[in-house]
Amino acid sequence: MTAMSLHKIFLMFLALCISCTAANAEDLTREKRADIERLLTMTGSLSLGKQMASAITANLAQNLKQTRPDIPDKVLELLPGEVMATFEENMDSLKDEMIPLYHRHFSAAEIKGLIGFYSTDLGQKAIRTMPVLLQEGMLIGQRWGQSLSPKIRQRIGAKLKQQGVKL
Repeated sequence: MTAMSLHKIFLMFLALCISCTAANAEDLTREKRADIERLLTMTGSLSLGKQMASAITANLAQNLKQTRPDIPDKVLELLPGEVMATFEENMDSLKDEMIPLYHRHFSAAEIKGLIGFYSTDLGQKAIRTMPVLLQEGMLIGQRWGQSLSPKIRQRIGAKLKQQGVKL
């Protein structure tokens, strides 16, 4: 096979891929947008912002207490309310960012399927359990990564030594 015929086959394949993508692309209809909003609400996806606000507030208060011990505790106690109010006032902008994300990754039928699933008892349990699973999973992943650190250092050290690099 010549380079020219390979080039033609590649171009035809590329054109086919593009046409299939265009054919499968779906518009973000009002119905799909409403379904995505319903899904975000029922799964509590937008309330994760509130959880972030709590973490941010705790971190902010701790940093301020360390760097500015002169700030009275009663002033630091005002921070959670202000952070939460800022998050609440801007939740629509988060939703406006999340809707296209879900639109890109799920078809209208898939969104409806997810709504159906999350309407079941098992779906509700998944919603309640997911934050704990994510948090505990992150800790497991962190410990796992730390446990691999000596092995990684050893392998990198050996590879660098093999390449004539001294540490």
